[in-house]
Amino acid sequence: MNMLPILLKREFWEHRKTFFYLPLIILVLSAFFLIAVVGSVQIAGGDIIVSGSVQMNEEGLHHRSETNEYSNMPVNALFGEQVSQFALLAEDQRERMLNSAYLLIATPLVPVLWVVVFMYFLTCLYDERKDRSILFWKSMPVSDAMTVIAKLMTGLVVVPAIYFMAMMLLQLILFLTTVVVALGYSVDTWQTFVVPANIMTRWLQMTAFFVFVASWCLPFFAWLIFVSSWARSVPLAWVIGIPILLVMLEALFTQGEWLRAFIKEHSFPGGLISRLAGGVGDMFQQLLSVEFLVSLVLAALLLYGAVYFRGKADEL
Repeated sequence: MNMLPILLKREFWEHRKTFFYLPLIILVLSAFFLIAVVGSVQIAGGDIIVSGSVQMNEEGLHHRSETNEYSNMPVNALFGEQVSQFALLAEDQRERMLNSAYLLIATPLVPVLWVVVFMYFLTCLYDERKDRSILFWKSMPVSDAMTVIAKLMTGLVVVPAIYFMAMMLLQLILFLTTVVVALGYSVDTWQTFVVPANIMTRWLQMTAFFVFVASWCLPFFAWLIFVSSWARSVPLAWVIGIPILLVMLEALFTQGEWLRAFIKEHSFPGGLISRLAGGVGDMFQQLLSVEFLVSLVLAALLLYGAVYFRGKADEL
């Protein structure tokens, strides 16, 4: 019998509050906030973010925007009387504003997902030693390697997939809301909101983005599992303290910053949202680098160490 699906279900049911109910609550609150904003704009109007003048020249109707900033809270520019002005923007400008809006609506789930995955990996092997439930689980016909793999897949596949579906639902709600509102105005709904949204392409890019982060940050996640497998108390102190000590030793004896930069980049790559906004093609070029190969070897060693210490857990 394949034990992996059973182990994944076990992890889900043990942590369903943070894996399922937390993103569900954020989804409901975000959707409610969006509908409230749309309702207030439709009823009472709102500040017009997109402003400009319309000129007729030899090339036809042309819209000249008076601002170069299209990412400053663009959501309420998509509803109410602003819809008519939004439709006059150039296609690339509409696409940039919609891209900002779709990223904005999903942004609250990103840091929550990172914290949930961080805390899960940090405690996934520590808690079962702390409450001695490991004695029961080790009596089951499941190898230590399979247990570690199941926990790794839970944090890197199952949890992100759930949060990703919540992000998709939020973006779909925004998409449908803009389309429905636009139907009440004399604008080309398809060209104004449907085409520039690139909704299917957006979801494919987000999927690739999650795959990249899971691969690029694998050493960091493996480090969390490794510490969780042997730390007798306060695993968070070990997770943070040992890298800080190594960085201090590097600065003291080598005057270099390679280790510090490596830890920082593979723990939480900077500018994740801006990277997603710029596409995923350039990011995947990094997976062909020597640095990524080194990170894979390091992650494999850490996971091997986690399997070893998990096997010795009842002796510690």
